[in-house]
Amino acid sequence: MQPPASIAWLVNAVGEEEALAFIESAGGQRIWVPTKIGRSQLVELYGNAVVDALITQHRGGVAYQVPLVKAWRAHMLAKLGLSDNEICTRLGISWRQVSNLLSADPSIDRKVGRGSTPDQMDMFGI
Repeated sequence: MQPPASIAWLVNAVGEEEALAFIESAGGQRIWVPTKIGRSQLVELYGNAVVDALITQHRGGVAYQVPLVKAWRAHMLAKLGLSDNEICTRLGISWRQVSNLLSADPSIDRKVGRGSTPDQMDMFGI
């Protein structure tokens, strides 16, 4: 899944894993973006790459509302092998919502996403 436009610039600048870590820890918050990296508390929390991207790609010196991007996060967490139950806990949504978000993406191995192992027999033949 391609990242939504609201975070595509961040994913392009720092990569999927670092963008996911930032959004997982700051999603929904309104943060102040410094004008220079310096010794900002943001650097301590999220690292130079994320803060540099916020300054150069978003604009330093203004507040930034970190988006929640739940659909993108659900797909990224599924790609990392988390089960639907683990994803619903991380996103604060129901299991059914996670299932609906992920069911449309054929690139995700839904059996692995549910917590089974690849060498486990399929009990129901699906």
